[in-house]
Amino acid sequence: MSKSINLLLKCDLSGIQNFIFNVPSEGAAKELKSRSMYVQGIADDCMEELMNYFEEKKTKPLYNGGGNFYLEVETSKSKSEVQSKIDDIQSLYVTSDIFPYIAFIEKRENIAESLNEVNRTVQKAKLQRPVSFDLLDATPIRVEPIKLNEINGINGQVPKGDFSWIAEKSDGDKKLAAIKLDVDNLGSLFMGRTEVDYKKMSKAIKEFFDKELLELILNEEMEQNIYVVFSGGDDCFLIGSWNKIFDLAIILRNKFADFQSKLRTQIKFEEDKEITFSAGIVVFAPHYPMLQMSEEAEEALDRSKGNRYRDNGETKEKNSVTVFGKTLTWKEFERAQSIASTLTDLIENEEESKGLTKIFRAVFPVRNEMPKVWKLKYFLRRNVKNRNLDIVKPIFDDYEQALLFRYIKNDAKNPDVFLVASRWAELILKKSE
Repeated sequence: MSKSINLLLKCDLSGIQNFIFNVPSEGAAKELKSRSMYVQGIADDCMEELMNYFEEKKTKPLYNGGGNFYLEVETSKSKSEVQSKIDDIQSLYVTSDIFPYIAFIEKRENIAESLNEVNRTVQKAKLQRPVSFDLLDATPIRVEPIKLNEINGINGQVPKGDFSWIAEKSDGDKKLAAIKLDVDNLGSLFMGRTEVDYKKMSKAIKEFFDKELLELILNEEMEQNIYVVFSGGDDCFLIGSWNKIFDLAIILRNKFADFQSKLRTQIKFEEDKEITFSAGIVVFAPHYPMLQMSEEAEEALDRSKGNRYRDNGETKEKNSVTVFGKTLTWKEFERAQSIASTLTDLIENEEESKGLTKIFRAVFPVRNEMPKVWKLKYFLRRNVKNRNLDIVKPIFDDYEQALLFRYIKNDAKNPDVFLVASRWAELILKKSE
């Protein structure tokens, strides 16, 4: 009898975003959910096929979500037999828009090392996708509509109307926003962990983006404003009324901070290792091309992931959000929300002009020129009502200082906060025509 070996398999579906979002804007609300669930169905089918092949009692799923999974296997089959089975599974998808890259390694004692190695092996596999001679003649996948009432958990969270209907529920400008978010540095968080810790952490994060996110949407009474394209594992993609997406982003981030504090009581972390997430947000009209919107959200998320900044004298990275092309830390995003609320109140209730939101862009420098901070003083003197000076002047002073700090390459303050705040206020103030 052959000696048994312990393997770690990973399946990573490619082409997910292009497949899900490559749909016409008209009727997209129904199509996106069907395609999202179709993608997860492929991952589920591949896992089930492998578990049946190895015999279920000898397999142990570590994770399944977001279009990929990890599977532990104890088997007496040879590596060539295992590879042959993988080839059989993949052959079913050679002409498909979605392709499951499946790779395996012999499992090491250290779970983090095993995960890193199998991830590298999958990346190599992505350079060797089998090619079919009839690939050019392949027809697009037809995805059958699904019954939403049959979807449990967060992925069943879909408002009753289409995207135009959801946009009409927005405050001010009748637009939508999309947010794509992803947990930061998840791989490094697993370094040095036991398998028990890994499973506990993986399960907790998955439950947060399922059960807790759904509870949050319901508790905030946003169920008719938020459309969940997909959520699972360590990331999610949501579309909704633009102002609700903005609000939810902040609430969710604060909820996640509480979540990681609780997780620290169960799993020991180094003091300098926080569990955080970054996000990209785009605002768009209901009939904007879905694929282009998803690409812009992905680009915004990438910018957030690449953000480096100073916080209390320390250099930090990620843990950020990009919106309107500007990247802020989450603290800065909350400040932008507060400033936007103040500007809105001044214009709606204190008789200030809408020029109050435009002055921030008028002062902002082009390239490396000296910021035109004198315009702030001029505007304050000529346009702001005396009774509002005590409110407006501190905002202008902070903005002036942030602009000058950036000009001398001091990143202690971020002037982009004020650009985001002014654009935020303009969206609130814009009434449907």
